[in-house]
Amino acid sequence: MKIVAVIAFLLLLPTPLRAGATIVGAGSQSCSAWTNRTKNAIVKGAFESWVMGFVSGLNVSGDREIVGGGDYTAIVAWMDQRCRSRPTDQIGIAALDLAMELAGNAAKR
Repeated sequence: MKIVAVIAFLLLLPTPLRAGATIVGAGSQSCSAWTNRTKNAIVKGAFESWVMGFVSGLNVSGDREIVGGGDYTAIVAWMDQRCRSRPTDQIGIAALDLAMELAGNAAKR
């Protein structure tokens, strides 16, 4: 239930929170950097690991399982599509959108 409350709060205040949130590590890079990550194996691993850790951290902190079986390929594909459509967003913002979608899907189950 805690994760649903957090997501509801985030949905109510998306612009101010996103504008003021500090994202560190690979998540602070742009989605265009995500899209270009395949050019370097180390960058690819760092970016994908950051997203998996971020989503896993949100999953562990909530009361409801949001990642299901943790389909790595599906998560990366979602991020690929999201980052292609909004290349100037930060990877962390895209990952937050992914987590909110996962939580929404989990709430329907």
